[in-house]
Formats: sequence, structure tokens, C-alpha cells
Amino acid sequence: MYCARPFILVLVLATGVFAGQATLAKDCKDGDAPQPHHVGNFNFLTSSWVETVDNMRRYVSCVSNLDPNSDLMVTWYIAGPFHSYVPATEEAKTPRMSDDVNPRPIDGCIEYGQSGERTPAQFMGTARDEERNDKDDFCKQGGMAKQASSGDGQLPAKGWADEVRLFFPSDPDNPHDTMLEVVGKIGISTEGASQFKTFFSYSAKQYKGRPKGNIDDVKVVPRFPDQEEFFASAFYAANKDSVPLSADGAVDWTVRGNFGRWEPVPAYYEFRDRKGRLLSAIPMPLFGEARK
Repeated sequence: MYCARPFILVLVLATGVFAGQATLAKDCKDGDAPQPHHVGNFNFLTSSWVETVDNMRRYVSCVSNLDPNSDLMVTWYIAGPFHSYVPATEEAKTPRMSDDVNPRPIDGCIEYGQSGERTPAQFMGTARDEERNDKDDFCKQGGMAKQASSGDGQLPAKGWADEVRLFFPSDPDNPHDTMLEVVGKIGISTEGASQFKTFFSYSAKQYKGRPKGNIDDVKVVPRFPDQEEFFASAFYAANKDSVPLSADGAVDWTVRGNFGRWEPVPAYYEFRDRKGRLLSAIPMPLFGEARK
């Protein structure tokens, strides 16, 4: 049985080209109601937006680091990014797949910097995002963000694919010099009404001007907050262990289930160092058995 170490964030929630593919089309400044944050020595911008992809919705959150000299570490509760760095003058976008077709503004919370300070940050979210945000009130107390989904959608007939780009250090004790950049695609390819293939194809390299980043020090580990045993069994049938990060790699596995109804469920890939320390995480588009 698969067991993962506890982690303070349970994500909300995300090779080939599908008709249902979404792309990272906007910049932070072009999102809905961009919000500048001038807090202490930090200077960054947040925004979010929602895109229609067939009968699904793509919820995107974006953080832009406006500081020309310093990297920014952020966790935007529920929306994402999650425990990720945004290098100086860069942007980090986090796409999430949902079947909730009624987005609404949510008064969320973002944690920034190494000391864990927090400030309000509104984002476009789902009904369950709103429910969880109201319950935990992240800017007043710690909490665990959980997947938000609604509706009774089936597996998307055309599949789903998203572009991802994220930054994290291979050594959290020396984040500036060991910063890595990972770019890729993540999604699912539907294979009938009861089966789909989940994929994550990527390339990884040292971030520009950061000479000490070591790809070989990083591994990719799945995390399944819901229906853990079911998904872990499917993942490890195709992958005997955690997957070492490489310059060009792919993680593929198949999910099968004779369910009357499917729905999006929370899942993500963690990036961990040789000591098992969390470096970053990204949402993994995934469907499981619908709740009763």
C-alpha cells in the first residue's frame, strides 16, 4: 500500500495534443482583477481567470514577481502555486481542471517569503473552493486546502492537457544557486467510458544563470489525498517507485474503473530532494469515482 508523508497542502485541484487541450494564453496583468502586493520588501502581482475547454473549465491562477533582484517563494492556498518559487521578473501560472461551470471571486490568501507571512489575494474559484476557503480562513489560521469540484461530469471524451512551467531548487538550503526550471504537459487521454491514461511529459534544466542546480537530486512522487489506495495501485503498477527527474522525461499510467459516474479528484506530483524534502508540487488532472 502506498503511504506518503503528511504535507501541509492537499492540492485543490493539474503527451500529445488533444481537442480538449488548453494553453497558457494570458499573462498575470491580463487576468481578471489583477492585484498588486507591496508587502514589506516584496513586490508581486496576483490574478486569475477561467477558460472554457469543451464541457470542462480551466481555472488558472498567476503570480508575477515584480522584483528585479530577488526570487519569491509562494503558496497561494487553494488556487496555487504550491510551495513554489517565482524567480525575479518571472511569472508562475497554475492551471486546475474542474467541472464547475459557475466560477466566482473568492477572497483567498497567499503565503510569501521564507518566513511564511500571509496576505489576502482574491481568485476565481469553484463552489467547493469557496466552501473550503470559508471554513479554513487561511489568512487567520493554518489549514489544508482540498480539491474543489462540482457537477456530475463524465470522463472528457477528448481528453485534457495543460502546459506547466515551474521553478524550484534542487537544494532548499541554497535555493538561489540551485534553481531548476521544469516545462511540460500534463493531462489525461480518455480510452472509452471506463479507462483513461494519465501523463506528464517534461523537460528539466538549470534555470538561467543558476549553475549549481542538479536534476539528479530530484525525484517525482505522486500524492493522492482521496481514494489513495486505488490510485496508488494503478500508479505503481506502471512505476515501481518514485520517478527520478531527468532532462527529458515522462510519467505515464492507466486508470480503470467500472464506475457509473466519474468526477475530478485531488491529486498532484511532488518534487522532492534526496532527503525527501518537498521542493514544489503541481496539480495532476485526475478523475475518480464520484462521491455518493
